[in-house]
Parts: sequence; structure tokens; C-alpha cells
Amino acid sequence: MRPIVTSFFLFVFLGLANSQGSTPVCTGGRTFTVCAKYIRPYSDNAYFWSNICEFQASSSALIADQIERYDEGFPCELPYVATCCVGFGCANGIDCNGPETSLPEFPRGASLQAELPNNWVIAVECAIDNPGRVLANTVVTYEQSTTPNSCIESCIAQGYQYAGVEYGDECYCGTGYAGGVVPQAANVSDCSMPCAGSYYNSCGGSWRMQIFKAPTAL
Repeated sequence: MRPIVTSFFLFVFLGLANSQGSTPVCTGGRTFTVCAKYIRPYSDNAYFWSNICEFQASSSALIADQIERYDEGFPCELPYVATCCVGFGCANGIDCNGPETSLPEFPRGASLQAELPNNWVIAVECAIDNPGRVLANTVVTYEQSTTPNSCIESCIAQGYQYAGVEYGDECYCGTGYAGGVVPQAANVSDCSMPCAGSYYNSCGGSWRMQIFKAPTAL
């Protein structure tokens, strides 16, 4: 979950930041210092930040994600790092000076399953796909908004009981498994490609599909 920053919190935070002054590394208009768990280019999560958080930045601008208030008397504790930012949006620091950090670890198993809509469940956490596709009677869409949830919701709307995400932006809807055979499973680590719609989730990999099914599916 994203940390919630209320207007009051931001008011207090900005007031404290101004009263303490900027750290020596905060230059070039980056006057606000935060402790951030993730610092990633805007392009990594552009769909989420643009459409959900409703702020814009250049594709290469670094965004501070999952932030806490910086206090000169209490340095950032790992895994948080200090960074200087131009401004704020949706509990993120915008146009920060880094350093760029690693991507978040992706949710797995029950933690992901608990977030699926309409009581859908994980059918195959990472399946080996093929050119004929491992789901039967598939339709596929390629969207910059693709996440497991968006794919499942699209399949529900079209009357399908199986959904699969692959290669970051591919969403497959199907009526079941091709040939009625459960596809061979790959290592879960093979399905670690960030989703096009949000890097908080993984969306399969190259010829690797995460498959979900409705609770009524056979």
C-alpha cells in the first residue's frame, strides 16, 4: 500500500523542511528533502503516476516513492535514502536528485491473491507459454495500463473465467486451459517483469504467463 500523506502532514512536513533548511546537496531548485524507499525514473511507473496520482514529469525525472519526512537530527534509516526533490504529488517527491534505487520486490502468493478482484485466485503463478498459447480461445490486448487486476477486470467484462498477464503489457482472456491441460510451471522468478500499469506488480515475462481464474472456474 502507498503511504497516505494528508494535507496537514504535508503542511507540517514542508514547514519543518523550510525551518531546518536544505541539506548541502539540495541545489538547483530541489529544496525539499525526503527519505524515500524507492527512487525510480518517471517512465518506470508513468501510467500510475500520470493517471492515478495525476502529476506529470519528464520520462527520466527521478520520483521518490514511499517517502517519510527527513530530519537532519535523525538520518534516513535503511532501506530509506535521502533525496532532494522539486515538489510533491500523491505522496511522492517529484524531480529528485537520486540516487536511483532498485525496483520494489514484487508481491507473491497470498499477498497478491488477497488483492485480486471478485474473489479470483492465482491458478498458475508462472506458466510456460508457447506460440499457440496455454489458455484456450484467447483474446489478447496490449495496454500501458496492464496490471493483474486490470486484466482480470477486462476478462470479467468480456465473460471469460481465465486471465493471464505476460511480458509486462499483455493481457490474455480465455475459457480454460488449451487442450484441458494445466500448463507446465516455470520458476516464479521467471515472472518478474514489472507491469506496464504499475511496477508494484509483476506481469509475467518472456513466454511466461501468470494465470488467474474465477472462483467458479473448473
